[in-house]
This record gives sequence, structure tokens and C-alpha cells, in this order.
Amino acid sequence: MHKTARQKLLMELLLKEGQAGIGELVDKLQVSADTVRRDLAFLEKKGLAQKNHGGAVALDLSVMSRHERSTLIPDVKVNLGTLVAEKIPSGCTLFLDAGSTVLAVAAMLKGPATVITTSLDIAYHLSDKPDIELILLGGKWDKQQRLFSGSATMSLLNNYRADIAILGACALHPRFGLSASQEGDAEIKRAMLAASNEHWVVADHMKLNRCEPYLVASLTNIHQLFLDSPWNELEEAGSTQITITH
Repeated sequence: MHKTARQKLLMELLLKEGQAGIGELVDKLQVSADTVRRDLAFLEKKGLAQKNHGGAVALDLSVMSRHERSTLIPDVKVNLGTLVAEKIPSGCTLFLDAGSTVLAVAAMLKGPATVITTSLDIAYHLSDKPDIELILLGGKWDKQQRLFSGSATMSLLNNYRADIAILGACALHPRFGLSASQEGDAEIKRAMLAASNEHWVVADHMKLNRCEPYLVASLTNIHQLFLDSPWNELEEAGSTQITITH
């Protein structure tokens, strides 16, 4: 296995399990213990993983760029994107925020539809689709998060309303709800929820049971939650409808 692919798989294992011993990683990756240690040292240098006695712990996803996060579990994101896109009624006006999982929704989206987004990646992907009316909300460009935010973006967003806001998740917690790692991103997400009739969130298992500094919304404010695995820690979903990919 190529070094880059092996380190990507290693990161996915750590993010899924929380932590893993050297022996377990050797068995799953089918490489030597020395190779695993070198890969862990590389990930630790980048701030993505922290070694402990005999194992490793995945660190906060917030230190990763959107490009780095987009390379993780691509099949899961494609499945989630397909699931959500199939649920969208024809002719809807949609808010789509930035993120690789929401980008997967956009990739599977079939028109006619109107899409309002702060994501340059989503706008680029939809720009050639004749049955999609595209509205890109400009403003201050965030290279790390790959989105537009700030007062100019908020001013533009306030001119629009949508049938459905489809948001990605930096973090989902059973008690603290949906939160974001960046204040500007959280502000945009809150505004999209406030200006839409339906609130959908799509998230992979790496975002569950996590909490970031900036509150977006409680789970009671989310109508549909799309996940790739059961959320065992969520004891009471209330009125939130949860759909899981198969």
C-alpha cells in the first residue's frame, strides 16, 4: 500500500475508533510495527494524531483543512450524498453550506432546483448543470474553510429564503447539538436555518459525540438528520427524524 493511502486509512481508523494500539493497527494495515510508528509520527507532526503508550489518539478534526477532511471516507460521503439528494423534492430552493459531505449532496442533486450557497466548490460543481439555478453568496474568502463569510455574505444571505437548509456538521453532540469550529461558519449556518422552512443536517460518524466552540442549533431545531451509522449515545431524538445509510 502506498504511503499516502496507508496514512489516510490509518487516520480513518483512529477517527472511527478514537484510539488504537500498535498491534491492532499492524493487523489492520498489514505492515510492520516500525511502519505504523513512522506513520503515527508523521501524523503527530501535522497535529492530526497524538501517540501514547502503545497506541494513538485521533485529535480534533478542527485542525484539519477542508481539503484534508475531504479525502477521508469518500465512499461514506458519496452514500450520504446520494441518500439526501434522493429525498429532495423537485423544484425546491435549497441553502447548501460548505463542506465535503454537502458537496457530495450537490454532486448527486437532480434539478430542477435553486441552490444558494457560500461554497465555491459547490458553486463550481453545479455551474454547468442547466437545470440548477445557482446563487453564490460572496464575501470574505476563507481559504482554510473554503467558504465565504463575514458581514457582506450575511447581508446577501438575508435577501433569500429557502425550502430546505442542508448543512454539514463540524460536530454533533447529544446534549449540545450542532456546533462549528469557526465563528463565521456558525453564523452562516444559523442564518440559513432561520431563513428556511426545513432544516436538514448530514454528517458522517466522525462528527458524532463531538463539540466545537460555536453553537449552531440544538437537535430539537433539526427536522432531518442523515447519518452513516447508528448514534447510540443519542437516547432521545424528539421530533428529529433520523435516516441512516445502508
